[in-house]
Amino acid sequence: MLKYCALLALLFSCITLATPQGSWQLVKSEQDITLYSRKHSDGLVEIRAQMFTPTSYSAFLNLLEDTQHVPNWLESVTRIRVLAQISPTENKVHTIFKAPWPAKDRDMVTYSRYFFDQGAFKLQISDASNTLPKQAGYIRITKVSGMWTLQRLNNGTTHIEYLAFADPGGALPKWLVNKLSIDSVFNTFIGLRRELVKYQDQVNPNVVKLAREQGRLMQ
Repeated sequence: MLKYCALLALLFSCITLATPQGSWQLVKSEQDITLYSRKHSDGLVEIRAQMFTPTSYSAFLNLLEDTQHVPNWLESVTRIRVLAQISPTENKVHTIFKAPWPAKDRDMVTYSRYFFDQGAFKLQISDASNTLPKQAGYIRITKVSGMWTLQRLNNGTTHIEYLAFADPGGALPKWLVNKLSIDSVFNTFIGLRRELVKYQDQVNPNVVKLAREQGRLMQ
């Protein structure tokens, strides 16, 4: 289920920008999708992407849980498998990314959980690299952290924001990572918006249950 989200954190976390520590800088704004970046640590950066689109919380979660079709919209992802479903709202996931030649392919192990917080639906992602031995043929992405936040608005649209950070490892040149990261996140959001349409009529029972428990009316 969680397969997914952490993926945005993949290669884009190695960009170096000449901006003050902690300040966000606009790096791309096209097709109603906006991307920002800011310094994080060791020359790496954190990415923030956002857009408005008509969707429900159920549709979003159903898309993420449809692991077989993740490569249709998640840029560079070739395979995702759920290693363990810890609870109805928690998962441990293994994700594999295709890197451009001659770079080595990457993999990532993450823990995720979703919940409602102050009226918004959130999906939190954190690193779980130490729970699965390194796999032959892949460089392990580490220090993964991410947060999806969805907020339904009165005009029928939903504001989707994603914050992500990760260390892609290896020795990729920063100019290449810079380009790949921006393109990857942007293309993923385009794919996300396109594929969400296919899930609008599907209710996710876990989202409905969680919403009822927390007094939320919009699933």
